[in-house]
Amino acid sequence: MKKKVLIAGQEGMVGSSIYKLLKKKNFQIIECKRKDLDFTNQISVDRWFKKYRPNIVINAAGKVGGILDNKTFQSEYIFINSMIGLNITNCSMKYNVEKLINLGSACIYPKKTKQPIKETALLSSYLEQTNEGYALAKIISLKYSQHLKRKYKKDFISLMPANLYGKGDNFDLKSSHVLPALVKKFTLAKIRNIPYVEVWGTGKVKREFLNVEDLSSAIYFLLKRKLNQDFINIGGGEHYSIKSIAKIIKRIINYKGKIVFNKKYPDGVKRRQLDSKIIKSLGWKPKITLKIGLKKYCNYYLKEIYPKENF
Repeated sequence: MKKKVLIAGQEGMVGSSIYKLLKKKNFQIIECKRKDLDFTNQISVDRWFKKYRPNIVINAAGKVGGILDNKTFQSEYIFINSMIGLNITNCSMKYNVEKLINLGSACIYPKKTKQPIKETALLSSYLEQTNEGYALAKIISLKYSQHLKRKYKKDFISLMPANLYGKGDNFDLKSSHVLPALVKKFTLAKIRNIPYVEVWGTGKVKREFLNVEDLSSAIYFLLKRKLNQDFINIGGGEHYSIKSIAKIIKRIINYKGKIVFNKKYPDGVKRRQLDSKIIKSLGWKPKITLKIGLKKYCNYYLKEIYPKENF
């Protein structure tokens, strides 16, 4: 008998990628779209779990956004993400879910910690203020999952992926992460013959990126294994300065104008790179290099997203 799978957030970038992969692998996925269930509503989530009884739950739901959106809407990030995480984890325990995978993020680690970042660094120091709300909410649900696992011997794990990008990403400049923002800015600048592209911050900070398809492959890999670890980093293995990323995208798009860094905007943490030795020791590694991934990503925006946007 096939295992029944709930992918919370199945319409988002991460959820849709996992959905596509698990469908290909013949998993029985219980359809659950935004219109079907509000994961912040405790009563509704409980009723849904009681009715459908999933065997496997992958929590890819939540409110996400770039540095400015995080800084502006801290309270919304705390409420929405903590409620989603706690409701899903609580019902996974209550209705005897066999395996729960919660998705955290590299950005919930402390602002100042040894690089590359090990899983043990969580809560070892204070958080980056610009995304404190998101980090606190994620930490609450991930620690809740950890304590349930330890007390009741549950197969609950939490993954910490690097900065994600790929199909289904958010290209709204007001709320997007750095990669979709840069791809959109350079593409529009080329199409409209704009003489320069503004990049927020100094461009000196370094980040590690992971294609969403690699994250999905890591999740599929871990579905087949029961682990003692509570938290597992999922890194792409490469980290670049934002300035270097901007130059790579500029070259891919063949934009001839200038890059201007607006230092009035915050940089966030100076460097963020994950130590992914645990998952690599199990036999998994990413397949998509950043440069190859960015070429596909730029083409995806130009061919599939840009024609549908209203300016």
